[in-house]
Amino acid sequence: EQLVNTLQQSKQTSMLIRRRFEDAKSTDAELSAAREQYRTVARRASIIYFVIADLAGVNRMYQYSLEYFKRLYNYCIDVSQGQQKEVDEETALS
Repeated sequence: EQLVNTLQQSKQTSMLIRRRFEDAKSTDAELSAAREQYRTVARRASIIYFVIADLAGVNRMYQYSLEYFKRLYNYCIDVSQGQQKEVDEETALS
């Protein structure tokens, strides 16, 4: 009887682990998809940052701070969100 109980516990534990593994796989897939959406933004932001940083090599007058870059980046995000709202409104009217 003890062996049967142990086997039943093992089966329940195995089923629990299987469910958690499936949940982990689906969560991993969702996170990977979300990560891929930000990859393009991160690449563009790094290009903008290094272009701005390299402007100082052209002329010392073009030295910009990290604060300037953050303001520029946030401005670009705000503008793009505004454009997305316009596209969404135009799509809704169609």
